[in-house]
Amino acid sequence: MKLQIDFGGTHFRYRIDEGTIITKPSKEINLPSFLDAIISKHPDIKSIGISFAGQVKEGVILSSPNIHSTRFDVKRYIESKYPIRLEIQNDLKCAALAEQALWKSDHLAVFYIGTGFGSAFIESGKLILGSRNQSGEIGHIPYQKAPFRCNCGREDCLELYTSGSGIEKWCEHLNIEKAYHRLDRLQTLDSPVAKKIVENFYHGLAHAFHTALNLFDFDTLVLGGSVGQHEEIKHFLKEEFTQCSFHKTGLKIVLSTLEEGSLEGTKYL
Repeated sequence: MKLQIDFGGTHFRYRIDEGTIITKPSKEINLPSFLDAIISKHPDIKSIGISFAGQVKEGVILSSPNIHSTRFDVKRYIESKYPIRLEIQNDLKCAALAEQALWKSDHLAVFYIGTGFGSAFIESGKLILGSRNQSGEIGHIPYQKAPFRCNCGREDCLELYTSGSGIEKWCEHLNIEKAYHRLDRLQTLDSPVAKKIVENFYHGLAHAFHTALNLFDFDTLVLGGSVGQHEEIKHFLKEEFTQCSFHKTGLKIVLSTLEEGSLEGTKYL
């Protein structure tokens, strides 16, 4: 039996083998207590794969912008107590593995835009990890200063402009009614302030796209997330591609067809 877990900033999802996905609020989860309890209930579990919305390296949870966590060597914790193999990886890197298996590309980029702006990259068939396993964080590159901070601590992250949480922060800052704190709803408002937030969202998206394309030269871009997984975003980036540097051709831009890409990616850890 294999336990698959997606520990996100808002939702904690898990399933055993290909069973039903169970969802809980992430804020209710103490990871070691959860793992001990689930292993006690299902002693036939032989491996665990965890997708984590934060920074991890070599089995150790380091930090997360959206999950209250402390440094924790979860791999050692489990493997020293049970005859179980555990692997843990950043959630977008897990999603990239799942999308690679689906789209059969060795040069692939994943943009999942929802609460945050998550990204990961495959080059020559392998995940790009970096020395600290923190490569590909396009959403947290310095972009423009904002009057509030990102959950990572900076006040100039691209994610502050091009994400669901960024839009919400701008709407709150500019006193826009809560019912319009989403990209699609903002676009229905005949308001200069709302139009500027939308404009800034797309300007940041274009900046992220061209930066990533020039750095990684991928041939497939997969769009996911509650904000990013829409035809309008895809068409916008296809138009942007016609303006790219060096007159590149042949880029495939697609919408993810996976319901739980990060969870699905734990199969490949």
